[in-house]
Amino acid sequence: MSYSIHQMIRNELDKKRRKAMDELERRKAELYRRFPRLGEIEDEIHRAGLRYNKAILMGEVPAESAAEELSGKIEALTAERERILTSNGYPADHLAPVFECSKCNDTGIISSPGGKGDTLCICYRQLLLDHLYDNSNLGISRNEGFASFNTELYPDIVDEERYGIKKSPRRQIMGILENCRQFTGKFSDPETRNLLFCGPTGTGKTFMAGCIAMELMKAGHTVLYFTAPSLFNTIYEYRYNSGNNEEWDPSAYKNILETDLLIIDDLGTESPSATRYAELLNILDTRISNDMRRPCKTIIATNIDLRNLFEYYDERIVSRITGNFDIFRFAGDDIRNLRR
Repeated sequence: MSYSIHQMIRNELDKKRRKAMDELERRKAELYRRFPRLGEIEDEIHRAGLRYNKAILMGEVPAESAAEELSGKIEALTAERERILTSNGYPADHLAPVFECSKCNDTGIISSPGGKGDTLCICYRQLLLDHLYDNSNLGISRNEGFASFNTELYPDIVDEERYGIKKSPRRQIMGILENCRQFTGKFSDPETRNLLFCGPTGTGKTFMAGCIAMELMKAGHTVLYFTAPSLFNTIYEYRYNSGNNEEWDPSAYKNILETDLLIIDDLGTESPSATRYAELLNILDTRISNDMRRPCKTIIATNIDLRNLFEYYDERIVSRITGNFDIFRFAGDDIRNLRR
């Protein structure tokens, strides 16, 4: 998936460059028809370059002096071209290509002197982020990452009977937020564990997962988001069609196993069955194994109380979660009511 996204971006940038060059040729044709001298100037610049290159290759003139003469010739011709343009109401650079990104000229690359240490342009990184988001299934509102998470929405009072924790929900969420920052910062480290978010409805579990997703997509990682029911529906489609439809594309199932970050939301809302438990176990085992070689982390969010969750699923799934996930309990009032 990552390779195909980068190829799509390169194709988009190539299309933008072709559009800019086609538009330049249109402007040239129009102006050269109105002002023939402009076409002559372009021909003279081209011929001068060929003539000086030939002279250097034949040893007729030293390279340094030839370059100096060529530069002077081109400067004079360029100045004449600009005078013609500006005296007729056109910008001096009207015969230069106009790219969407002036930093990289729609190549996606900022070149450094000598070609060493070339970097991706901000326009490339933005296209990458847009593509990653479009492919992520994130139906939750797009955010700016951790900067969008507001801890002030959580009460700063201690009420163990009401919230089920011995500290205020605000202190609790601030600790969770810090752990999530560490998760994204050390995402590629095999020692970094997966995350399980549990707690009542409306306490920010899905939004926090979305913030993590955005931070990772900014860094170029692939993300897939599923609610538990939609995840198992996708798996069912794969199991059914892979044996009955030779033309069916299995990439949706493959991406579940291989995406850098898989978010499974609302675990426990799916219809229970031994088959689905076996599928979940296979997903967890495969991704845990993949994570030893490259980033392949999982975030699970559930409204089910931790004790009930462990009663809901069989001991093998419980074992994978307790052995490979850091568990965080969200607490507080329903934030959705506060925003109304």
